[in-house]
Amino acid sequence: MHHHTFTLHSCVLALAALLLGGCALQPKPKDLLMAAAPKSSMAAAPATIVTSGGFCVTLSEQGTLLTQPCDQSPSQQFSWDAGALQLAQRCLIANGADELAMGDCQDGSRQWQWQDDRLFNRQASLCLDVAGSRHKPAVPLRLAECFGGANQSFEWKRSGSMLDLLSLENLAW
Repeated sequence: MHHHTFTLHSCVLALAALLLGGCALQPKPKDLLMAAAPKSSMAAAPATIVTSGGFCVTLSEQGTLLTQPCDQSPSQQFSWDAGALQLAQRCLIANGADELAMGDCQDGSRQWQWQDDRLFNRQASLCLDVAGSRHKPAVPLRLAECFGGANQSFEWKRSGSMLDLLSLENLAW
């Protein structure tokens, strides 16, 4: 019984240190490797996809993906569902050889796989890419050969409050 009390106290202290430290919890791309389904709470929680230049992947009013300053708007809030990148009840899919499109979410939408910090599209065998390796606002995204440059480096940043991020499902005991 004493061992369980010590473990519980350790967990409470670790949680308190995390809350007081102001750390943000976010899934690491390696947690999403091989298009494995993340924990259910992660799939439901919105997140932004941030370029190495610090811009967010954004769905424009015209339906194209562009880099824009991060503002937590609905056009930047993605969710992950076992290889499907969802945004506004639509899924990001490969359309043709190297084009991206937002389509209906179905089994064929599960095209994405994290490879370290790259998003690889299994349908086209290409990576998500900031066109022209420019990191400024309004640059379109596309699919391109995977070479690991900075314009193919992305980070999955969870949205929500600290309390949302610390739900019991997110805590690993």
